[in-house]
Amino acid sequence: MTRCTLLLITSGESGRKALSEGMLLAERYIDGLPVDLAITESTPFAIAPAFRIQQRISYPAPLDDTTAAATAVGPLQAIWNRRRWITPGTCPPSPMDDNGATEWQWAHYNAVLQAPQESLMLLWDIFVVPMNQHMAA
Repeated sequence: MTRCTLLLITSGESGRKALSEGMLLAERYIDGLPVDLAITESTPFAIAPAFRIQQRISYPAPLDDTTAAATAVGPLQAIWNRRRWITPGTCPPSPMDDNGATEWQWAHYNAVLQAPQESLMLLWDIFVVPMNQHMAA
C-alpha cells in the first residue's frame, strides 16, 4: 500500500464543505493518474485556515530529505491550488536566488502564500494499491 499526501486549498466556506471538497479532489487526483489505482483509505490529516498557515510558513531552505516530494511539512505528492494540480514534476521553476531549496519547496511555499486568506487548507492522506491487487483481495 502506498501513501500519497495532498495539500488541498479549498474554498473555506465551512469545515464541512472543505472536507467534502477534499474528498472529491483526492478521488479526482487518483483517477487522473496514468496508472490504475484503488483507494483503500482516504482521510484528512489536518485542516486549518490559510491565514494561520501563512503566518507560520517557513522560508524555503535545504532539507535533510532529498526526495522529489519533500517539503518543510513532510512529503507532498501534489498540491491543489484552487485552479489546478501542481506536482513535483509540473511545478514552476524556483527563483534565481533559491536559497538552496528545490522547485517543489518553492511551489509549496508560493501556493500557501498565494491562497486567499479565507480559504481552508487540508493535508489529505490517500492510501492506494494497484487495482489488480485490490480486486484480488
